[in-house]
Amino acid sequence: MHPHPPITHSPRDFNERIYTISVNSCCIETGGVIDIYWTINGGVSNQHTDWIGIYKSDRCGTTVGSSCLRSPYARSYISSTGTSGTQTISAPSSPGTYRAYYFNDHGYGIKAISKPFSISSSCSTLHLMVESEIQVSNERVIVSWCGADTSDIDDRIAFWQIDSSPSTDQNFISDAWAYTYGGTVAQNKHPTASGQISLRVPSLYGTYTVYYCINDGYTCPSFVTIKVVNPNICNPSVSTTSRIEHIIIIISENHSFDSIYGRYCQATTGSKPKCNFGPSCCEAAPSSVSGVSPITLTDQQNVLYGPNNRASCQICEIDDGSMDRFVTGCPCSNASNFAIADSTSAAGYYSWARSYAMADNFFQSAAGASSENDMYFATGKFLFLDNSVIAQNPNLNGARCYTKNFKSYYSTTIADLLNYCGISWTFYAEGYDQNPNSTQCYPNYYDATDNPFTTGKFPAVSYVKGLGIHSEHPGYGTITAGETISQNVINAIKESNRYRKNTVIFLVPDESGGYYDHVSPPPRSTIDNQPYGPRTPFVAVGHQVKRNYISHVQMEPSSLIKFIEWNWFNRRTGQLGTRDTVVNNIGDMFDHKKTGVKIPSN
Repeated sequence: MHPHPPITHSPRDFNERIYTISVNSCCIETGGVIDIYWTINGGVSNQHTDWIGIYKSDRCGTTVGSSCLRSPYARSYISSTGTSGTQTISAPSSPGTYRAYYFNDHGYGIKAISKPFSISSSCSTLHLMVESEIQVSNERVIVSWCGADTSDIDDRIAFWQIDSSPSTDQNFISDAWAYTYGGTVAQNKHPTASGQISLRVPSLYGTYTVYYCINDGYTCPSFVTIKVVNPNICNPSVSTTSRIEHIIIIISENHSFDSIYGRYCQATTGSKPKCNFGPSCCEAAPSSVSGVSPITLTDQQNVLYGPNNRASCQICEIDDGSMDRFVTGCPCSNASNFAIADSTSAAGYYSWARSYAMADNFFQSAAGASSENDMYFATGKFLFLDNSVIAQNPNLNGARCYTKNFKSYYSTTIADLLNYCGISWTFYAEGYDQNPNSTQCYPNYYDATDNPFTTGKFPAVSYVKGLGIHSEHPGYGTITAGETISQNVINAIKESNRYRKNTVIFLVPDESGGYYDHVSPPPRSTIDNQPYGPRTPFVAVGHQVKRNYISHVQMEPSSLIKFIEWNWFNRRTGQLGTRDTVVNNIGDMFDHKKTGVKIPSN
C-alpha cells in the first residue's frame, strides 16, 4: 500500500474572498435612504474602487460571477478599507423591486447580491415582490414579502389567472401556491413580518397575478403581476428562421374586402376559383344586394359616410352567414354600406395586388369595432367588446386622445415575447406627442416626411398607424391618404440596398368597418368563442412574396402573430396560447426560393 499524498491547497483556496451584502429593510420609501451592510471574509475592501450599485433585477445576472449593465439606479463607492462596513445610498425615485450588488475595482462583475427590496411611495402596508416579472413555465419563483401582520394565521401566497381575482373567483392555481411557512397543509401558524417562499410557476404560458392572502381566506391586500413564457421560445441563434429579417405591418381602418377589391376581382361571385394568379382567380362582388346596386366608394364618398361597425350591427348584417342584411333588415342597414372602390380611388391597392400577393380569405378576427379587433394583432384573443375600453394613463401626454375610463389588460402580448428574446420592435403612430412623459407604454411618433424607413434604421418588427384622417377611416379620411402612407414606406424599402431583399410589408385594415362583403365568415373561434367578422384586404409587399398572387388560405390578424413566432422563435408557434395555436400561418404568400425555406401555410 502506498500512503495517500498530502492534501495541498493553493493560496486561492485559503484566501478566497467571500462577499455578503444585505439591506436594512424590505421596503424603503421614495426619497428615503438605503442602509447597506457588507462583509468580506478572506480579504479587505478596496477603498474608492469597490462599489455598491442598486439595480432592478432584470438589469443584472442572477448569480455571483455574472454581471450588471452599466448605469445603475443608484451607487456608492466603498469609503474605507476593511472587512465590513455600512454604505448609505439615496433611494431611487422610481418605485419597484430592487437589489443591492457588490462590485470591486470599478467593475461590473457581481461579488454579492442582496435579497430583493421594494421602493414604494408608502411602506405602511404589506408589500409583495418577485425577482423578475417574467418567469419560465414549470420553474420555481421566489416570492418575498414584508409588512405582514404577525397576528394573522395561515397567510398564503398563490397564483391567479390574470382575468380573475380572489374577490370574485376563489379558484387559484391549484399547484402554484403555498402558506408563508411553506407547504399546502394548514398548520395554524403566524406569518413572519417579512420572508420569502418558493412557488412553482404555472405550466400554461400567459399572465398571472400573485396574491398575498391573509388568514387562510380571500382578503388579499398585496399582489404582483408575472408573465409566464415558454423556456425555449427564443431562437438559439441571432438569425431568423427565413431570410425575412424585418416586417412592417401597416394597419389602416375599416374596409371590407369587397369594398376595396370587389371590382378588381373578376371571377363569378360564388365560383370559388382554384387558380391563384391574377384577378380572374378571386371572386367579384355581386352586382346587387337586396335589389340595390353598389355605389362607387370614391374618396369623397369615404369621407361623407361611415357605416355602423359595432358588434351587434355586424352580427345582424351577417345574418348567420347569409350576408343579406347590410342594405336592409337591421336597424343599422343602409344602402351606402354596399360600396365598392374603383381603379381610381383604390389605385394603390390594385397596383399592389398586381405586383405582389394578396389574400381573398382573410377575416376580421371578431365582429365589432376597431379597438376590439386591434387586440388580436397583439394578443390573439378577445379582451373587450367594440371600443368599450380605451387605455388611458394620466401620466402620459396622450391623454387628449382618450375618452373612456382607464383599464389595464395584462395578457401576454407578442411584444412581451419579443422583449423577452431581445428582438427589437416598435409601434409607430402618426400624430402623437413627440415628447411624452413616459415611453413605457407610448407609441413612437411617426412622421411621413421624415420616417425611420427612409432613414434606414428600424427594428425587426414594426407596426405603423396613420393619423385618423390618414388611416382611410370612413367618415373623415380618404382611401388615397392611407395609400400614400403605405406607398411612402414601400418606396423607402425598395430604394434601400440594405433592406429591400429582407423586408416584407403587410397592409391590412383592423376591421371591415360595416361595409358589405359577400363571403360568409368561418364558425366561431374555438379559442374565445367569438364570431368572426367579414373579410378584409390583406396584402404582402416585398422581394420575397409571390407576384400577382391570390392566396385562398383562411387567415386573420392572429396569423401575423403565428408568423412572427415561427420566424423569430425558431418555428415554435402558439407561444401565447391563444388563436396563435389554431390559426393558419401566412406562408402561402411567399416564394420559398427567395425566403430560403418553405414557410408553413398552416
